[in-house]
Amino acid sequence: MTTTNFTAAAAGLPFNSTANATFAAASLPFNLSVFNMVFSCEDFGKAVTSRGVFRNDNPLRRPVSFFLSQLGFAILLTALFRLLLKPLKQPRFVAEMLAGIMMGPSVLQIFGKEDFFVITSKETNMMNVLEGLGLITFSFIVGIRTDVSVIRSTGKLPWAIGILSFILPLSFVLLAVEFVKKSDPIGGFFLYWVGVLAASTSFQVTSFLLDDLKLLNSEIGRLAMSSALVSSIGSWVFTVYNSFFRWASYVSFQTADYLKMEIPRYLMILGIVFGLRPFMFWLMRKVPEGKSIKESHFFVMVVMFLSVSFLCEYMGYNAYFGSMILGLAVPSGPPLGSGVVEKLEMFISSVLLPAYIMNVGRYINVFKITAAHFTLVEAIILLAFLGKLAGALVPSLIGRMPFKDCFALGLILSSQGFYDVLFFKLYLRFNLITEEFYTILTVMAVVSESIMTPLISYLYDPSKRYLNYKRRTIQQASNENELRVLLCIYEEDQVFSLMNLLKASHPTRERPIVAFVLDLIELVGRDHPLFINHQFHQRQSSTLTRTDRIISAFNQYELRCEGSIKHQFYTTIAPYISMHDDIGLVALEKSTSLLIIPYHKSDTVSNIKGVVRNVIDKAPCSVGILVDKKIIMHWQSDSHNQSQFHVCVVFYGGRDSREALAYGMRMVENPAIRLSVIRLIAEDEFITDMLETKLDIKMIQDLRTMYEGNQRIEYREVIVKDGVETCGVLFSLDDQYDFMLVGRRLDSDSPLVAGLTDWSYVHELGIIGDMLASSDMKNSASVLVVQQQSTVEDLARKP
Repeated sequence: MTTTNFTAAAAGLPFNSTANATFAAASLPFNLSVFNMVFSCEDFGKAVTSRGVFRNDNPLRRPVSFFLSQLGFAILLTALFRLLLKPLKQPRFVAEMLAGIMMGPSVLQIFGKEDFFVITSKETNMMNVLEGLGLITFSFIVGIRTDVSVIRSTGKLPWAIGILSFILPLSFVLLAVEFVKKSDPIGGFFLYWVGVLAASTSFQVTSFLLDDLKLLNSEIGRLAMSSALVSSIGSWVFTVYNSFFRWASYVSFQTADYLKMEIPRYLMILGIVFGLRPFMFWLMRKVPEGKSIKESHFFVMVVMFLSVSFLCEYMGYNAYFGSMILGLAVPSGPPLGSGVVEKLEMFISSVLLPAYIMNVGRYINVFKITAAHFTLVEAIILLAFLGKLAGALVPSLIGRMPFKDCFALGLILSSQGFYDVLFFKLYLRFNLITEEFYTILTVMAVVSESIMTPLISYLYDPSKRYLNYKRRTIQQASNENELRVLLCIYEEDQVFSLMNLLKASHPTRERPIVAFVLDLIELVGRDHPLFINHQFHQRQSSTLTRTDRIISAFNQYELRCEGSIKHQFYTTIAPYISMHDDIGLVALEKSTSLLIIPYHKSDTVSNIKGVVRNVIDKAPCSVGILVDKKIIMHWQSDSHNQSQFHVCVVFYGGRDSREALAYGMRMVENPAIRLSVIRLIAEDEFITDMLETKLDIKMIQDLRTMYEGNQRIEYREVIVKDGVETCGVLFSLDDQYDFMLVGRRLDSDSPLVAGLTDWSYVHELGIIGDMLASSDMKNSASVLVVQQQSTVEDLARKP
């Protein structure tokens, strides 16, 4: 076959047609439009790659160079829109979709450049292949990140919200579509599928939205995730079987044909659940605890993913169905689920996501929208929105939730995102909706998301519940029978340090310490955060985990303390960006007076630094930041070493210094502890707050009363002129101290730190705390930087 006849056949024309003469006379390459599809007629060897502009070839007419240019442009536009929209609290979805719309005909036509990119059949095929690969990969990732097992522990309220938010919108839109079908059967057909898409709820979209809003592990976030999971399962089942039955009805399937199609589907699901899932658990046991999966493990998972996807296509099912089922079967979280997600995310974010963005935008053309169709589709979208809103509001109000929280929950469940657009595009490819309806659905999803996200952020602020009118401090707890402390742990080697700190706090049977131990674990490889109360949670695995070892260590310590210390254990699995919500919630519900969180100055735990920063800003009680130099571990429990533990308090006035001194005064009640208090006094400092000064003087007087006749307490005052002399005093401290207490906040205008604020320091530790924790200090004592809780009254007194 000649090149001319081959290109004619590719265009769908017979070899002997009149067009052959046109082909023969034309100079290659040229484009031909047949049934609105642009075909490129050219030499086969030059069909994919470009010869280059220096050989008079246009690279944008070749699939590879065209794809690369579009891919780079999509990445650049997405990054630009994310940067511009971040101050407006817009989610990632809005930025990504705006980038796709900017590259589509909607914008190009405004500037008269609608033919700037001529999309031929080669580019279309390449885009469709990437679209299909993107859809099945996204479905696989969504399945991995979805933990279906949480449904077993879901309460009645999430079930009620999830079921109603699925049934109500679907009922509303189907009734409206039936009404339209009476007058317009063809339009009613397309509107039916529009209604199905608008009424569906995506668990993944809810997760991404809550992650953008930093509400993933808030109270409303957990409720929304559980409700969205229930609603999404209903939507998935309805979508799969509704599509299948309508297709079966169209081709006049008999019962035998139905069984022939469905039995292999169920056999495949059973094979994944009872064959591949146990194999994945076996594979997971080969990975040492705390380690990531090997390349061989990832290779096996990719082979399984591609094999199941191919098997589904081979049997006549969509590949995304098999990839979703396989993803749901993968054990969520570390090491397997999180490892696969981590390795696939780079490929998704750098190739599949930008490719899909530009393919999505290519079909969005706002100039094809007519007023009549826009009104119909908008009415369907509005009915679906009202149904989801009602489905969330009614059970929540019955459950006596505040109306603002109920409304915010309804908005969260009504949101649509990138995963919904994937199915918009899939329905367009199967001609279930028109390009006009696809444009309206996608544009309205972007518009509604851009409005609802800032509105949700305004309606629900979890940090407001941490504002207290009652003080929860160490000073306040000194008059109470017990000291309630929250201990946060994110590394196992912090356990012994915290135990010794508890022991130094002088627990007795008359004045015990109740310690709430919270294990902090980052949420990776899954979308659903978890909060585990180990008083009610039974360990199901025979293998000891990090949390099990921590609980065992504290239980043994509690037995040795003989009733002076009591422990309760919790675990939070949440993103670091919002982990402070769980920490604050435990501190609030348990009425703790002190929250202690370890801290490292190294860059290896930069994520924990963000957690510490958020805890400092929003904690409902006093906060102690423990910088452990491991010296505290040398204090043993035997009687020969007990008298050697030496605590130093650096006091310079203010609420935080008084809190640090109050903690030191509690410690020195232990006969095994010696206390040194060093008070820094500025030579030329003016009194600006008489109330604070009086409280400082009273605190010192209480200390003087305590140390009269007590040889274990030492107090001295040092007068300094500026920050240089303050540094001299601190750096001159010898290595006799085992533990140092200091307040965190100090006015940067104070003469005590004059000249020091120009130097960089760790904000979480404060100026003085950063110096004491520095490796340049001669003293290698561990440091506890204390910040007293701020009440509403304190905030009102701020200028």
